[in-house]
Amino acid sequence: MYSDISKSLRGKVAVFLLSVLIIFTSSMFAFAYDVNEKLTIDGTLTGVYQYGNYDVKGLDNKDGGAVILDLGFNFHPTETDEFQITASFAGGNGLDKGNPFSLTPYADDLEDGLKNINGRNRDYLLEAWYKHTFKLDEKTSLALTGGIIDSTRYIDDNAFANCETSQFMNQIFVNHKNVNLPSYDIGGAIEFNISNFSIRSVVMNSKFEDAEGSLENYNYYALQVGYVLETPMGTGNYRIYGFTTSKRFNDWDGTNKERLQGLGISADQQLSPIIGVFARAGWQDDAAIIDHQNVYSAGVNINGKLWGREKDEIGLGYAYLTGADDSEIDKTNAFESYFKLQISKYNDISFDLQYINDSLKQESDKSGFVYGVRLNAYF
Repeated sequence: MYSDISKSLRGKVAVFLLSVLIIFTSSMFAFAYDVNEKLTIDGTLTGVYQYGNYDVKGLDNKDGGAVILDLGFNFHPTETDEFQITASFAGGNGLDKGNPFSLTPYADDLEDGLKNINGRNRDYLLEAWYKHTFKLDEKTSLALTGGIIDSTRYIDDNAFANCETSQFMNQIFVNHKNVNLPSYDIGGAIEFNISNFSIRSVVMNSKFEDAEGSLENYNYYALQVGYVLETPMGTGNYRIYGFTTSKRFNDWDGTNKERLQGLGISADQQLSPIIGVFARAGWQDDAAIIDHQNVYSAGVNINGKLWGREKDEIGLGYAYLTGADDSEIDKTNAFESYFKLQISKYNDISFDLQYINDSLKQESDKSGFVYGVRLNAYF
């Protein structure tokens, strides 16, 4: 038995080390490729390994990893027209399978999630959209986007907590869970900018898997108002948003259909060239079946200028979530810290630590630490 576990662990470590070798070797040839002045190809090769040290009844500790290749093709024939195609390929599912917590320790799109995306019989293709921008004057513009889009491009963005590839890994510090943001489906977005103010709206049609395992179609609508604040300390971004869906989600009795709807805020502020802070808060209606009703998170970003390496950074984040009245979850606490070390112009490595605790109303609490390493090669 011990021998089998040891062999399994050695095999996983060997696979991870091989991915490290591939990523570092690829960096020798890494580049952002401008085919010409109108066409750009870029990508990221990511290797991630995580070890879950669980304090969960009946569950052993677990490790897992993944290698992800993200590719983007951008064609901009004019200053006001833009076409984007984004694809992703992955091997491995990390700790996704058998994850005991209400939060996902690594928020990237992994192997299983890139197949039959949203039940559309489409693999690997994440985005395919066209955008036209009307420049009304020097400080005013209106942009219209349509196609296969990702709503996280427009809603709940944040300078210090919004990218699972280069910042925090846990989903709660990438986008607020309560916003229920759909990705990689048919929709449209409107972006209106006037001086320091912005208004963004998103309309999408997507699918979700119900309790019986069937795919249900629904519409999603969101609106966000933002303001960029310039201060002597640095730049700040302040946003408030709301969302709603069509009535397609089961209520707690299973007799009626309800909407998912709620509102939230997302803010980030540079306090100095070294210190930045972020905060989010979200409130969701619980007429439909949901896990968490209220979500609060905050954190700090420390730039490597503090120790003479401005491309390095440290991130610290804490989140507190309360369960819906009829949910089995009472509350959830999550903490994450990461240290990103820039190795070269095209490489970085991050060391990550997470603590997650789900306090349940009826059963024993679930908690644990997740230790992670993430490597990136950019080209």
